[in-house]
Amino acid sequence: MDHARILLYKADGMTFQQIADKLAISTATVRLCVSKFQKGGLDAALFDVQRPGHPLEITDDAKAWMIHIACQRPTALGYAQELWMLTSLHKYIQKHAEEAGYPRLLTVTKPYIQKFLKEQDMKPFKIEYYYEKRDPDFESKMHEILLVYKQIKMQFNKNGVLIIPDDYKLTIAVSYNENSDIQTISNTAPDLRPTSEHGEVYRDAEYKRLGTLSLLAGIDLLTGEANPLVNETPNHSDFIEFLKILDKKYPSQDTIRIILDNHSTHTSKETRRFLDTMPKGCFKFVFTPKHGSWLNVIKSFFSKMTRQMLRGIRVNTKQELELKAYDSG
Repeated sequence: MDHARILLYKADGMTFQQIADKLAISTATVRLCVSKFQKGGLDAALFDVQRPGHPLEITDDAKAWMIHIACQRPTALGYAQELWMLTSLHKYIQKHAEEAGYPRLLTVTKPYIQKFLKEQDMKPFKIEYYYEKRDPDFESKMHEILLVYKQIKMQFNKNGVLIIPDDYKLTIAVSYNENSDIQTISNTAPDLRPTSEHGEVYRDAEYKRLGTLSLLAGIDLLTGEANPLVNETPNHSDFIEFLKILDKKYPSQDTIRIILDNHSTHTSKETRRFLDTMPKGCFKFVFTPKHGSWLNVIKSFFSKMTRQMLRGIRVNTKQELELKAYDSG
């Protein structure tokens, strides 16, 4: 753009004549550009002022039509792409402006559309994810879980010591979850440890998959102790096995209250059949609402385990990973 070059050359100390010769333009053009910059700043120098009488104003109806087009799915308008790109949106608006009754938009520019959408806080080129609220009982289920946490706090005295009832009947609270896709990956060559020449761990990009493991875990919210169970695949038999571990761990008079999600294994007919064989009131399930698993404190445990224990891990066998998973508990 000549106007920009004029200003840059002038800033470097070149004369009007030198600039005109370099750009093959008249000195009058150079003087006019510099004069506009001195009077009106950079925009005045770089962009021509609209001439009077030229119908450049874009009406509110035309703007509303552009917003309407930006809100459409491109696939519904004959495009293969799922999201608009600025170039395709610009082309569509120019192509269909006249038939829509807005001939002024035939010459609308991409920068104008970009600026206009920004002013409207519209981002049709971007996806932002959210969770649809699908559980009509979300509030009541959340209240029940928060009540469990409150009751746990009430089971301790002011010195933080657990209060044991006279009848020794405790209500145990277990926060439960499953990590069902722990990848077992083995190196094809040993890692190279950091040296003075290179500060990172060097690892062969090739690897071998040895399968996956599942970690079922429950944290006793009274003691903070984790109860892990590692298995090949999570199903109702694994969950029942975990319940048997809890039943064996705690005295028969205790009630074991488990905070867990709505996975089908937790409510399967096999699970219900097992619960029917247990003393009444032995287990009580407190389900998180749909899209409310963040209410379950064990989610933080799994997040920490993924960041610390599983991050970048390589093992030689599935048994080695299983031992590490138990150690994390």
